[in-house]
Amino acid sequence: MKLHHGLTGLVILLAGCGNEEAAPPPAPPAPEESPARIEAVQDAPSVSVEDFEPILGDGWQGELVYADPDAEDRQTTADAELAVTREGRTLRLDFSFPGAPQGDGSAPLEISEDGYWINDERVLRRERSDDGTLTLLTRQECIEGRYIATCDYLYDISEDAFSIAKAVTLAGEEEQRFGHQYSFTRDSGQ
Repeated sequence: MKLHHGLTGLVILLAGCGNEEAAPPPAPPAPEESPARIEAVQDAPSVSVEDFEPILGDGWQGELVYADPDAEDRQTTADAELAVTREGRTLRLDFSFPGAPQGDGSAPLEISEDGYWINDERVLRRERSDDGTLTLLTRQECIEGRYIATCDYLYDISEDAFSIAKAVTLAGEEEQRFGHQYSFTRDSGQ
């Protein structure tokens, strides 16, 4: 059976060679239990773009810790900086890495009109701690490497600290794996 799947992949690869208009094969569909296929219920937690107001601006200093199978402790850390802007319901996170500027990039966070979604991540939990930190848990079906997976994101938002952590559960497994975590702080006067 493995040989058949390998030949199918080879046929798809060869069909694309020399034909610049050939599209890559589509990703397999998400499992039926995908949160992306669940309708939001009336009492489900929601967010608004205003919940992210504390992180707007620049001056965020921190680090990215990510899973690295080649590292001795299986994780690598890189210094990172962040600036956040807003246009309508979309926040733009501009990441820069002083030690590796080739990794600099941007990521949009679009909050849905009903507040049940951040991009295609379903909001599952919303909590505010005694110190005012807002914690959001979101989930989406994703492709991790070559595998269908479920990705959970944990956002912590406050005036002087912001983090996003990603955990991954591969389809057919129960163990959640560490993906990465961005952690930033800035002086509250920024």
